[in-house]
Amino acid sequence: MQAASRPYALAAAVLAATGAVAAVPLASRPAQLPVLSIETRLVDADSVLNIPVNLFDDILNIPYNEVQALDTGAASLLNTGSWWVPSSTNVWGIDPGDITHVAGIFGFAVPFPALDDGVGGLDYELDGLLAAELPSNASCDAATCAPIVPPTEVTGVASIDRMLGFFDALNPQTGFGLFDNWFTVPLSDLLQDPVADSFQVPLSELMSGYTFTGPGVTDPSGPANIGFGFPLDGGSNPFEGSTTDVDGVNEYPWDGLTYTLNPLQPFENFYESLLATPSTSGIADTGVEIPTFTELFQGLQTGAAGLVIDFDPFTAGSPACPAACDVPTSLTIPAIVQDIENLDPSNTTLQTWLNEYAAGTAPGPTESQIDEATALLQSGEYDLSPTQLATVDADLASLNPELPYLFTNAGFLTDPGYLAYTDATASTTTGATTTAVFDPVYGGDNSALVPQDLLTLLTNDEWNSSALSEPGVLESLIDPALIQSDPSAFTASATDPSALTGSSTVANDAANLAALLGLGSASTLSADLSALLSQLSTELSTALSAELGTTLSTDLATTVPTALLSMF
Repeated sequence: MQAASRPYALAAAVLAATGAVAAVPLASRPAQLPVLSIETRLVDADSVLNIPVNLFDDILNIPYNEVQALDTGAASLLNTGSWWVPSSTNVWGIDPGDITHVAGIFGFAVPFPALDDGVGGLDYELDGLLAAELPSNASCDAATCAPIVPPTEVTGVASIDRMLGFFDALNPQTGFGLFDNWFTVPLSDLLQDPVADSFQVPLSELMSGYTFTGPGVTDPSGPANIGFGFPLDGGSNPFEGSTTDVDGVNEYPWDGLTYTLNPLQPFENFYESLLATPSTSGIADTGVEIPTFTELFQGLQTGAAGLVIDFDPFTAGSPACPAACDVPTSLTIPAIVQDIENLDPSNTTLQTWLNEYAAGTAPGPTESQIDEATALLQSGEYDLSPTQLATVDADLASLNPELPYLFTNAGFLTDPGYLAYTDATASTTTGATTTAVFDPVYGGDNSALVPQDLLTLLTNDEWNSSALSEPGVLESLIDPALIQSDPSAFTASATDPSALTGSSTVANDAANLAALLGLGSASTLSADLSALLSQLSTELSTALSAELGTTLSTDLATTVPTALLSMF
């Protein structure tokens, strides 16, 4: 009898210890006493008794998690491509490439996967907030972001026009497509409720659930390929992954997703992980993972390659690299990455990137995006339309055919081929397909070609000084931007540059000199010169006759004999 009542006494003691019952005798109802389940809870899943073990394991696993975060951060660099050249993974606003950076940053800063990963984790919370508040926009794709790039022609000087375009974009009356959905709430609204109205999408709305169906759910620059270190379907975090092609539209992974902002959710997730049954993986089934030297080295190796891929300015399309960026093959990005990969050929991540780069499928700019970036970001200092540029180039060529090359390669003028590409006037058609052709005329903004241009100017013997009689040539030399205010002053169309190369004829020299001095036509100048020379001849003859005729004979009679006698 005493043995039979022991479970009841034990149960009463447990309940009393937790304060759940008062000191009242319990009825004899064995079926309602979960003695077995209580004992199981104390030693099994979701128990506070698991907290010390799990917390101890989490602390010991920090080195391992930091190495994994190193690999994640390195992979995120591979997933964006060059930061110097716009692409589908490098546009203004939040794109899939930015989402991978969030994972890498939080992995380093908070090396506890239960706090970072999954729905509700720190990655998820920040991903949703950024995607809602900083969406990308079709007005700023991989090529253009008007009115800044390309700049609107105002002064004719590109740097000034870009600055004016930037301030114009900040003007709320003008509007800027990229900023239409960025932090546009008036200050008065922010002051009314700075917590709920700090962003365009109120925090109160995010906390009740925000569905991504409006701006910032599609990539304005084509498909974004994410895969290095991240599952293609996003895995446990629905914000991670590649774009999905739906009827020709490249949708971000969060398109249609209902997101709820809950800053406390990551900590709740972490607490629940501490209650869970301790892991039996790792060393001796203790749940403790030890990073290997190979994992550490390959993480550093991939990170070094990622830094080169993202931040090396000497890549095609970069404004820091002249024209087509003709650097030595050994200094190109894939060559440098290959050198890094050779340090440990077992690094499959880098080998995969090299294979994808060779196939043209690696994350980053496409060939057309590189050409667009070159044409737009390497424009000359003078912001001229194609017609104005053609006029200035012709005026310069009338003086010396090499001058348009020098002015273009030195960065003063934009290459006509660049403008033709951006205006879609240079293209080739194959069957039913029309493809834009990037074909620079003078070589583009390329300081490396300037010494050769100067040498050609000194040695080509094709100077035509008579072209200086045209005021348009002088203005092209002094300030091509003047064509904005006075196009008629540029007179390249009045002169055939091909007829003025080489040695000039007397007629051309007379005509140009007459125009330069404002003396009228060439025939008038010729008549005036003939009359002047005739008058000078008559006056000189008369003066000589008057002066010499009376004195010459006397001088000869007296001077010559004396001179002859003095010789003996």
